[in-house]
Amino acid sequence: MALDGNSIEVIDNFLSEEDFKKVSAGMHSDWFPWYFNEFVADPTDGDHFYFTHKFYGNSKIESPNFNPILMPLLKNLPHGNLYRAKANLFLRQDRQIINGKHVDLNNAPPNFHTAVYYVNSNNGGTLVGDKLIQSKANRMLIMKENLEHASVGPTDEKRRIVININYILEDLSSHTGTTVLD
Repeated sequence: MALDGNSIEVIDNFLSEEDFKKVSAGMHSDWFPWYFNEFVADPTDGDHFYFTHKFYGNSKIESPNFNPILMPLLKNLPHGNLYRAKANLFLRQDRQIINGKHVDLNNAPPNFHTAVYYVNSNNGGTLVGDKLIQSKANRMLIMKENLEHASVGPTDEKRRIVININYILEDLSSHTGTTVLD
């Protein structure tokens, strides 16, 4: 898949330093609840797993951590209707694993967006087409279409933490004021 330069947006220093520290501390806390998932993207892949935490789904808030952790991110995204929000935790492996390519919603409307917020820096990332978006703390990746992508696990840090936000943009002319990176 070739990216046209307008399909993705990468924003470094997405949150203020104060908000970033609060979100990072909450996500790295020993008390933050993570839930085991038997597979990452492909139900037939019994070798790879990860942990998740659902903030929002089925049209309702599903976590007491919604306001302290998710709201700072939502306030900085273009206006839209939240569809789903969850955190993903991948553990360090002895080799880099590219998990199955997938889209977040089959038959998504044209204004469906996926935002991936990187809580910590590591050598993992998100593969979109043939482009690897590196996991860098306080970076936001916005996929402006329902693009096929894959998570890439870390080998250098104990964990890779991201927050995945799916939303439907209310106004296609809405703009974040940031530039599109090639």
